[in-house]
Amino acid sequence: MKRNWRNKAMIYPWGKILLAVTMLFIFDACRTKETAHQDIYTCPMHPTVVTDKPGTCPVCGMELVRKAREGEEVKVTSDLAQRTKSPNEVVITDIATVKGEHKKLSITLPAQGVVTYDTRYISSIPARIGGRLEKVYMKYVFQSVQKGQAIAEIYSPELLAAQREYLFLLKNDAGNTALIESAKNKLYLLGMSAKQLEALAHRQEPPQTYTIYSPASGYIIAANTAAPSVNASTTASPANDMGGSSMSGNSPAASTSAATTQPSGSLVREGSYINTGETLFTVVNTSALRIELSVPINDSNVLKKGDVISLDTGTDSKQKATVDFVQPFFDQNQSFIKVRVYIAPAEKLSVGQLIQATVTLPEIEGLWVPRESVVDLGLNKVVFAQRNGIFKPLPVTTSIYSGTLVSVKGISSTDVIAANAQYLVDSESFIKAKP
Repeated sequence: MKRNWRNKAMIYPWGKILLAVTMLFIFDACRTKETAHQDIYTCPMHPTVVTDKPGTCPVCGMELVRKAREGEEVKVTSDLAQRTKSPNEVVITDIATVKGEHKKLSITLPAQGVVTYDTRYISSIPARIGGRLEKVYMKYVFQSVQKGQAIAEIYSPELLAAQREYLFLLKNDAGNTALIESAKNKLYLLGMSAKQLEALAHRQEPPQTYTIYSPASGYIIAANTAAPSVNASTTASPANDMGGSSMSGNSPAASTSAATTQPSGSLVREGSYINTGETLFTVVNTSALRIELSVPINDSNVLKKGDVISLDTGTDSKQKATVDFVQPFFDQNQSFIKVRVYIAPAEKLSVGQLIQATVTLPEIEGLWVPRESVVDLGLNKVVFAQRNGIFKPLPVTTSIYSGTLVSVKGISSTDVIAANAQYLVDSESFIKAKP
């Protein structure tokens, strides 16, 4: 009996220990379950900031967000779906917004240009026969010349042979009218006039030189002289042709043969050899001039023939003129187009003089937005329209600019757009605009 009591006394302490351990496990399990349901908050910008209470980030001041619990599903709402789109489709920001205003505006377009020759009053004097210049009466550039005035004498073996053939037929075969007429037409084609042909038949002896006469009155300029033009920076510079720009084409007055040996801007001299078709001189009549204006491409689509232009010639009074031609294309390296204005030189204008002009257009109705709200992507233009707190790029087309405003199509007056879209652009090449 004594032994059994001792064995029982040894069992009781072990039972207490086992009970204590069991209670400890139960308490730890309850504590773990409670901790698992405890919310944890962190900063979206600084993940190292973790706390069990809501608040603000001590680093950046942003509001802390709750981490998703284990097994918890995030409900994707329409607003969240918009905000999780690719950054090249939508932008989340808080900037000033505006709405387009539908109204009429009168347009005034400033332009700069240069006075140049009127190609309609330019005449070329070509060499219809090849040979050697025995005499040249035009000695310097801008020398005055009258229509019918002798300007040069040329020795041409070809013309001399044709004249002898004609005289031979008149003397030895006068009855062969068909052959005589053929020889006469050949001389006409070589440049001889009826008066010269009559004098040749009367003398019965061909002259050694042939006289070239001016076909028009004006001033002599070199055959390869370029008229002044205005370039992209609106400063006068030489152009490639008499028209001063690629739109005027190659005027006959400006065309020269590949065999021309005279330096640019110089006149032919006595003793020079010329080829058939080579231009000897160019005669320009300054009774009318032409002004070439450079208008930005953005403003050129509403400019048309007949629009009124006010020209500032540097005097107290301004001269009115009308648009005669609008260049239908632009050069690859230029951001403007050429506009022609023909005027009579009522004012004292000089070729090469720079001109300030103002084009006045009638009122244009449209939807007007700030210039800064439109982003030019090269081939397309977009605005950023606000949709549910985000900005989405929308394609638009622009028609005319007026000061700080631009007329657009593609949006309505109820659309809220970013006032300055440049702030929303990280790289234009990544913008994906969808209607």
